[in-house]
Amino acid sequence: MIERTSRFLGQTGQQVTLSTASEDGAFPHTTYVWSNPGARSYFKGELTGAVADTKGYVVLPKSCWSKVGNIRGTRIMPPDDGVAAVEATLTKGQADPEGLALLLTRAAQRVAADAGCTTPALSQAPELAAPDEVRTTDIGEVCGLPGFSLPGDAVLTGVAEPDQEQINTGADDMWACDLHLAGSAGATVSFTATSDRNIVDAALQSTAGFRELPGRQGVATVDQAVVHCAEGDVYFAAQWNQAYKGALSDTHERVSKVRGNTFADFVSAAAHLHTCPDITVAH
Repeated sequence: MIERTSRFLGQTGQQVTLSTASEDGAFPHTTYVWSNPGARSYFKGELTGAVADTKGYVVLPKSCWSKVGNIRGTRIMPPDDGVAAVEATLTKGQADPEGLALLLTRAAQRVAADAGCTTPALSQAPELAAPDEVRTTDIGEVCGLPGFSLPGDAVLTGVAEPDQEQINTGADDMWACDLHLAGSAGATVSFTATSDRNIVDAALQSTAGFRELPGRQGVATVDQAVVHCAEGDVYFAAQWNQAYKGALSDTHERVSKVRGNTFADFVSAAAHLHTCPDITVAH
């Protein structure tokens, strides 16, 4: 783990911590550390990565996954079955996205070279797909998906009602949306659809809770799925913040059913993004 200032970050007075990590599953879309996927700027091209104002990640080549370990405190842990990544967290100030992306790739190139698993893609300055501006949500076309609306039991009057959203559609293999709900709960839910091979493989590598979909069209949990589509497998996810989960628990006995139905409606509406079949993923 390295803490440093950097000329790449675009301003003075910032500090950034760089570290290697071995993450589980499709970590950028399932863990609270990496919330708000719709607000990130995603790497275009061969590399899997993204940056925001105060953090970012780049997934190392798959040949590195069994070679690069995880830093925990002062100890370097040996590699496990996870996804090897280089991650950055700003401990002071905010970063210019392009500068942080360049810093991450330079660090990843060095880590991969030391592990004997570098690729030419790590030597290129990444081009970024920036998110759209925040906009008011159309309740009948949530996240810009025709026909997608939150099921009635997912909308809580005065507590969690669709309000604003931010979408990123700039990368060919990545689509993400953060839905912010008005009301007392401070609820948010994010949706992702990606054909990025690293994310798909990471999700399939962590198969706990997955069940096979009808017709062998893929696998799914209550809020993740890998679907066999026309041009390859596509990963779908929904990520609910704790405030939204808590508000739903106060109202419904089976929160998993509400989440599952919402996710199923999302996958059905988003299937056209990657020419996917009509499927039912609800529990």
